[in-house]
Amino acid sequence: MDTRPQIKILLVDDREDNLFSIEAIFGHEDYQFVKANSGRQALKILLSQQDFSLILMDVQMPDLDGFETASLIYDREKLRHIPIIFITAFDFSDDKIYRGYQAGAVDYIFKPINPTLLKAKVSVFVELYRKNHQLLAQEQKLLAVNNELEERVTQRTEELLRKNLELEGKNVELKKINHDLDNFVYAASHDLKGPMANLEGLINLLSRKVKGKISDEDAQLFSLINHSIIKFNRTLKDLTEITKVQKDLEEEREPVAFGQVVTDIKSDLSKMIAEAEAVIEEQYEAAEVMYASKNVRSILYNLLTNGIKYCSPERPPRISVKTYYEGDEVVLTVTDNGLGISAEQLPKLFGMFKRLHTHVDGSGIGLYIVKRIIENNGGRITVESQLDRGTAFIIRFGSNSRVMHEKVPQFVIE
Repeated sequence: MDTRPQIKILLVDDREDNLFSIEAIFGHEDYQFVKANSGRQALKILLSQQDFSLILMDVQMPDLDGFETASLIYDREKLRHIPIIFITAFDFSDDKIYRGYQAGAVDYIFKPINPTLLKAKVSVFVELYRKNHQLLAQEQKLLAVNNELEERVTQRTEELLRKNLELEGKNVELKKINHDLDNFVYAASHDLKGPMANLEGLINLLSRKVKGKISDEDAQLFSLINHSIIKFNRTLKDLTEITKVQKDLEEEREPVAFGQVVTDIKSDLSKMIAEAEAVIEEQYEAAEVMYASKNVRSILYNLLTNGIKYCSPERPPRISVKTYYEGDEVVLTVTDNGLGISAEQLPKLFGMFKRLHTHVDGSGIGLYIVKRIIENNGGRITVESQLDRGTAFIIRFGSNSRVMHEKVPQFVIE
């Protein structure tokens, strides 16, 4: 698959001179333009050609106007991925502007057209199209490698059994990367496009409205913009954290003291602990674990903050942190007396962006990251919970996680 696809843009306007003037603005760009003189002609083109990167469409057209055409386009599932920028010479009311966004528009350009502004806005969607195309190409390559490995494994004879065992290890790693990439492609194409388009549309609208005294309606627009910015930044941060999980597989293992990690975390969360009147009890039969230090901190930080955040309103949070040995494996349990989780919800607990209690602020990726860290390092995590009684997380760090020297058990209650 070509990672630098041809950029195809559909221009829709009932005036031929407008079509040519827009095309002329992009004279030096390597774009392919297809022109339609009406909404109906645009629909006919889209039914036969669905590989457009962007649609630039005039609002005021006879027969079918731009809003009606956009609605008909987005009625077809195969066309919903194509962003639409409306071009208009009219200064619409808020109702009309919102109608355009409801019809599927991602932005507006007002006539007379500012060439620099038009090129800048188009370049954003072109770049997004190219990035998504590259991600899909990488996914196809990984799937192809996976399929090739599976075919080779099935065709190997006993003579090639040794090589087959080596390839199985690589195959497991590829499946993990492929799973992460699937989730990343989904998040990038769905979570980033929406906030990005909303933010740009709202800023455009607000730039025309905020002149002089700001009304209550304008203040509401500020609120909408701030909401989109927060959502966009949070999504970017979450995606960054998720992509780090796979890279952390290469982190060097070392003896990590549970007590020191918990002490550092309690210092960071001192304000939260004090406000919640939380009590954290610690009991370490296994004082240390052979693991990457940052991963131990990430696991404990997420579980302790969850134990405080999702506490019961009937009682202050009480969290127990214990460790012990099972053979050469270190086991960690973190138990709280919080809201608890129903049996029906437990299977969803570690899903990406899954939040079972929405009254507390959060992104829904903390437990997903914890599970990936543990499983990527050969361990496993299980959960036991009862509604309004509390939740216990049991982490088994995997074989060879025991540090080969004895430590005196530590008992701490704060």
